[in-house]
Amino acid sequence: MRYNHFLNYGSTSALYTKAIEVFFSFLTRLFSSPPQQLPSSESEENTELKIIVIKEGGKFFHNFQLFHRATLTSIDTLIFLPHLGILLGETVSWNLTELENATVERASRQIKRPPSTRFEATESKIRQKLADVLSFDFTPIYRFIWMKNLTEDEFDTLDLSFHELLPKKYLLFKDESGDSLKQKLYAMGPYRDEPLSSLKIIGALNSYTYILPTSQNPAGAILSPEQTHFLSVPLELQMSLTGGYGSGKSTLLLRKAMLILLTDREASVLFIAPTLLASELLRNEFVSLLYYGALEIDLLRITFTPPQDDITEHKCFQEATVVMCDDAYLLGDALIDRIKHHQGNRSLLLSTVNPDTLSEHSVGLLHRYRSHIDPRIVTSTSQNTLHLLLSDIRHRLTTSRRQEIMIVFADADYIDIYKDSIDEYLGSNCRIVTPSFSLLYQNLDDIVLTTPDSIGGLSIPHLFFIVEEKFDDYTYILSRASESSTIITYPNPQGEADAKNLQE
Repeated sequence: MRYNHFLNYGSTSALYTKAIEVFFSFLTRLFSSPPQQLPSSESEENTELKIIVIKEGGKFFHNFQLFHRATLTSIDTLIFLPHLGILLGETVSWNLTELENATVERASRQIKRPPSTRFEATESKIRQKLADVLSFDFTPIYRFIWMKNLTEDEFDTLDLSFHELLPKKYLLFKDESGDSLKQKLYAMGPYRDEPLSSLKIIGALNSYTYILPTSQNPAGAILSPEQTHFLSVPLELQMSLTGGYGSGKSTLLLRKAMLILLTDREASVLFIAPTLLASELLRNEFVSLLYYGALEIDLLRITFTPPQDDITEHKCFQEATVVMCDDAYLLGDALIDRIKHHQGNRSLLLSTVNPDTLSEHSVGLLHRYRSHIDPRIVTSTSQNTLHLLLSDIRHRLTTSRRQEIMIVFADADYIDIYKDSIDEYLGSNCRIVTPSFSLLYQNLDDIVLTTPDSIGGLSIPHLFFIVEEKFDDYTYILSRASESSTIITYPNPQGEADAKNLQE
């Protein structure tokens, strides 16, 4: 039944497309000067229509950029309604004065109809994108025209040929009420009792704004309006992206880089992350998003790297048009100053949690997407710290659905001792993550042992922090946990003897 509806709709669509093409060809030839192109600004939106769409649980996009493989298609207006489908809109700016003495017949004799219309080409691109991303999709697609400077009463005064060519059910007028707009939208196709998935369809069409599924979020997600705003901000010579831990800064830098490379074929990006592992994880996410979104970018145009003292001497820096520093506050002021000194005409984009490091052009993120978790704090002695840790790990492994665990040590000297004991107790093979840790020959499938300077880019359900009683700030470390965090404190160590006692 669903397949038959799709075929029937296609037949109806072909008739309407023919009418639309005649109409646009007529308008193009009617005037001595070419039609004025509409500026792509928020002010050109049909605000009333946008409000209706949002109230109906839909998505409204003005000047939508559809990236598919290596092509870019600009769509004047794209609407998604869960109970209807996708609607493609074209804005027409001509007024009554320009049209009142015109007839369609006079212009139609000049028409040399192209093999396909703009609407048809756009719809074809959308179907290709959905097919590549979702494999099999029958999302209905409808079309409409917004007469932004023409009222319905004014349209009624036009020559009869207009009404024969363009049924008013496909036209939205500047004086339409909210109720009228809603009625026209839902008159374009059958109402679907079972809603279409916004996450699936918009995530596919706007794939560079999609957050890929994880074990924590198996359905994936779409960037928030706050995050999407950052992507629309023009690139400046120096920019800052600020936000708390878990606000999505790394995610946004990655998508900003992708958008730059998709829209500017001459651009190249150098992406600096705090550790080698963080740079590898970001690169893997970048490649995965390209694959998911049916996008094509020459990977030689983007380099992911950890901080290097001589980075400005490397080819990747010298050829870059944009340099991005993720978690810039962890890279060191000396490196940032060196990059700025050799910046030239390159754009520099820094992400940070510190508002004091704001550049002249800055975008702030207010919302945190990784929930704050109040830690469980356990006070221990040097002799029973290991026992408490092993007991808690066993508890997490037997009671939690997600069992990934990371143990962070304030003192790196304790890692090897704890690894041997944990491996023997659990029959595991703990991974020791250092700033130079690479995924090239290893993975993160087992319990992770690390230090605060090596946790950049990592996020894990359960975190244990082993620390002596005095420590400056737990916030950054605890932000890596998504489900539970435990701080186990111990007295100030008394040298190597205390460490050896932990084995006993």
